[in-house]
Amino acid sequence: MLAEPARTRVPVLVGEAKWSHTVDAERLRARLVRKAANLTGDVEALTYAVCAREEVTHVREGVLPITAADVFRP
Repeated sequence: MLAEPARTRVPVLVGEAKWSHTVDAERLRARLVRKAANLTGDVEALTYAVCAREEVTHVREGVLPITAADVFRP
């Protein structure tokens, strides 16, 4: 979880990384929303980071897709 520096413990980003070749962002986001509800009452204000080895599918607004290719590009 990342939080805004000027505010105390206000989450702005939550995420999860899977080592699968492909990850369905919408499915994983739904699970993250349920978990994030324990952190904040405004889960729609969060950005959700979804990470996979090669491809993140079904990405909608508010989801940051990240792949190993993005991170480890030479």
